[in-house]
Amino acid sequence: MTDQDKELVVSYLTLRQMIGWVGLLMPLTVRLGALLFEGIRSTNSISAYYYTGMRDVFVSTLVLVGALLSCYRTPARRDNWVAVVAGVAAVGIGLFPMEPIYAAEILRRYPEMAEAKCYINRGLLGFHFLFVTTFFALSFISVYFRFSAFTPENPTKQKLIRNKIYKVCGAAMLVAFVTIGFLALFNKGGSVFWPETLAVVAFAAAWLVKGQMVLKDRSA
Repeated sequence: MTDQDKELVVSYLTLRQMIGWVGLLMPLTVRLGALLFEGIRSTNSISAYYYTGMRDVFVSTLVLVGALLSCYRTPARRDNWVAVVAGVAAVGIGLFPMEPIYAAEILRRYPEMAEAKCYINRGLLGFHFLFVTTFFALSFISVYFRFSAFTPENPTKQKLIRNKIYKVCGAAMLVAFVTIGFLALFNKGGSVFWPETLAVVAFAAAWLVKGQMVLKDRSA
């Protein structure tokens, strides 16, 4: 491997790790920030922090994740398109807010926030829901089915373990998203914060492992 090849490998590993770290820290950052600066103990969804003083952090984080995903490339063109669309969906999650009913504590303080003059739910079930569904569906496909692609004929022990972790992370994302859908359907406005957090953490963990933050190949 030439020095230029090594530089490219390091760059792509860094990009993957950045996606992982940004995703991992976002739920914790918005929750702690809203608690420390505004005394908001919790919201019923990570996306409901859009209605707190952590809105800029929430939106900018999703825009950053979207940009990083859109820059991700693999030898398979379809993987690249999946990454680009998932990146656009991540940006959409941040730019198109969810219904404020998931911010119950904030609504009690500012009841006018849910009125039409402040919020209008647009699109089929709201654009936010469509962007969230697209992002997690494509992310699940990437993590569960595609992260283990291009495994060499004689993979390292670390690579084999990483492939198993991708399956576990993908399964966790699927379980979390099914749970979110069930709660949203039968308990509208109820808390989906922890299933969302599980999905985001699983997504982030998969990217950190993909970036060889742990289980690094000795030759990489």
